[in-house]
Amino acid sequence: MRPDADTRIQPLEFARRFLQLHDAAVENDTSAIEALVPQRLRTLLEVPEHIRISEDGGDAEDRDYHYTVTYGTPILERMIGNTLKTIPIAGCRLEFDYIKNGGFDRLLEDQLTFYGATAAIETVAAVTAEYVQVSCRYTALSDEQKEGLLTMVFNTDTGGVVPAMAEAFDTGGFRTAFTRPDTDIKHKITPLAEKMEQTARGLLEDRLAMFHASMNRRFQRDIANLEEYYSSLEAEMQKSLEKPGLSESARSDRQAKINAIPAELARKKEDLLKKYSIKVRLQLAAAMYIRTPAKKIACRLSIGKQRRQFFLTYNPVTRAIDPPPCTICKKPISHIHFNSRLEAVCYGCRK
Repeated sequence: MRPDADTRIQPLEFARRFLQLHDAAVENDTSAIEALVPQRLRTLLEVPEHIRISEDGGDAEDRDYHYTVTYGTPILERMIGNTLKTIPIAGCRLEFDYIKNGGFDRLLEDQLTFYGATAAIETVAAVTAEYVQVSCRYTALSDEQKEGLLTMVFNTDTGGVVPAMAEAFDTGGFRTAFTRPDTDIKHKITPLAEKMEQTARGLLEDRLAMFHASMNRRFQRDIANLEEYYSSLEAEMQKSLEKPGLSESARSDRQAKINAIPAELARKKEDLLKKYSIKVRLQLAAAMYIRTPAKKIACRLSIGKQRRQFFLTYNPVTRAIDPPPCTICKKPISHIHFNSRLEAVCYGCRK
């Protein structure tokens, strides 16, 4: 769900939405906005109680309360500045013409492998599933700077990340109805905060692999040049000690400089390490609360002589079963093991 040229918000429409979001009483027409602005917003925007906003300058007679919203105008810059101070949270509902009703046994067999257990589907029920799509800005700082955006989607019921869902949004196959998110959306997002950072850090390892490799090549190159320089310098200074007629004082001074070379080289190497070390800043930029029709799959697991129920979600956006998270490390798993408490775990957490 990326904006294209036809869906980008124009300044006047942005101002309209901003005012409505901040509880201003807005009266619309095709080319301007009339609004009664509450006290807190008047202070923020530095405007009177009654304002008119348009994309032109207005007539002289109403200039005291008429404001222009074009790129770079003070009132628009204040609106944008305030918006960037908070994390925007939107909501949407997905609508499908058709959702898979059968064939889940084959899907389960193709997608998931259960070790030491057999799984049989008991029931499949239509449900409304909830997801949170989060976008994070990252900045990698070293001798150069690299910036970018990460997008991740989480199932709020399981807390698990759904890796394929962010890409699947761009394939379409559904209609999107944008809505205000639930009032308790922040309470649903907060428990996912640790998992979001963990997932983002993992994604950044792949995203920044070439950047790491580039900085490492430069570091090794500069280290080699540095060692070559100080090796040549030491050899030259050692040779200078053999010159006839060199006073004892000069000889002692040069020997002291030669003895100091290893410490100076170590300091220079430390400076290079600091120069090419990579520091990564990660910041939540936006969130989208998503409701979609889905299928809840109830499985009966047989683990030796023990039995337990295991629930999965069929996701119509990805047309696949959401990978369940490992109970311990929370990473999505397709090869599922079970510990002594019959919890679903990954291979690394199975003991």
